[in-house]
Amino acid sequence: MESGLRLTERYRLVDLLEDDGTREVWRAWDELLGRPVAVKLLASARTDLHRAFQKGVNRAAGLSHAALETVYDSDQTRDVSGRLVSYVVTEFLSGETLAERLRLGPLSASETAGICAQVAGALRTAHRAGVPHGDLTTGEIVLFCGDVKVVDTGLAGIVRGARGTSGHDRTPGTAESAVAEAKASDVRALGAVIAACLPAGPPADLAALAARCASATAEHGPSMNEIAALLTREDEPPNAVFSTVRRAPSPEDRTRTLRPIARPRRYGRHARLAALALVIAIPATAAAAMLVSAPRAPVTVVPAPSQPRADGPPAPAPPAARGGRATETGVTDALGRLRPIVSRGYSSGEIRSDVAIDLNNVITNLEDDLTSDRAVDVAQRIGLLREKIVTRERERGLSPGLADELDRVLATVQT
Repeated sequence: MESGLRLTERYRLVDLLEDDGTREVWRAWDELLGRPVAVKLLASARTDLHRAFQKGVNRAAGLSHAALETVYDSDQTRDVSGRLVSYVVTEFLSGETLAERLRLGPLSASETAGICAQVAGALRTAHRAGVPHGDLTTGEIVLFCGDVKVVDTGLAGIVRGARGTSGHDRTPGTAESAVAEAKASDVRALGAVIAACLPAGPPADLAALAARCASATAEHGPSMNEIAALLTREDEPPNAVFSTVRRAPSPEDRTRTLRPIARPRRYGRHARLAALALVIAIPATAAAAMLVSAPRAPVTVVPAPSQPRADGPPAPAPPAARGGRATETGVTDALGRLRPIVSRGYSSGEIRSDVAIDLNNVITNLEDDLTSDRAVDVAQRIGLLREKIVTRERERGLSPGLADELDRVLATVQT
């Protein structure tokens, strides 16, 4: 690929950051939303790897955690030689990798625990969804002033397979056993990350945890859930190794702007261009956030029924409030019915991959808002989703039949 090329008439390639002959990573510009993005392209003659890559992108796009890289879009194209190229578009990260940080020397025990706690929390979310990382290393962990991002979750193993270096990780048997072994491989990899971060003479607790992780198998050893719990526990005495770990990320952390540290950026080159891109991106990202989270009318809270008076009949019950628990449950049920329709549509070719990712993100955001303490204007959000479906159908991003099926499900929502 060449600088200046536009993918789907939207993503303009700006700066080549990595090229190992199999995968290229570019800093690009999203001309539709006016923001920097990362574009990662996989070029291989094996069609099975391209199918696996697209499936991996779809599964990664469904994950939601503050320490997981956000997937925006994906598609396929061909290079100048006619070779098929699959690509994924993600958020652009301008921090440094853990590998780059460790070149300056080992971390303290508390720094090691803090970073690895966030990594374990992110992979715990991925593992619960059945999505192993596949090739966790210190180079796949990006740092921002105390915050962490794990990149390429669900895709790293596929890329490694394209390089012809993943055969020794394949486990004969069922798909379930293969996923179990891949999760155990992530645990072993995290143990290696912990060991790589520790200074000489590390605390016994951390050294023992790294050793347990290193010996993990699909049947035995700590799960990512157990590791995350050990690294984030707050019930230890003040001198405990893990007591200095920062709190687990809250849902609000997913939307805050991450500030880059004054070090080389993630891919190690063109630091000035990256800084300029970030400065441009901040107001654009804020504007996009305001457009997505349009003003919401507060949900009325139903007061508890009045107690009967000793000298008279009980007070009448107040009318049901708009947006109450019954409505919320109905919306959640409807959203749950939308996901398999989108998934089936993608598998049958009735919906483009970028549209499938977009709709899944909208569904996930609304589900998250409904389960949080934030006020949600359900009618407005459902209306916006229906408008998006109509727009995507007009753009030929999904078939009329699939659009009608999605709309029928949304029409059952009582707002």
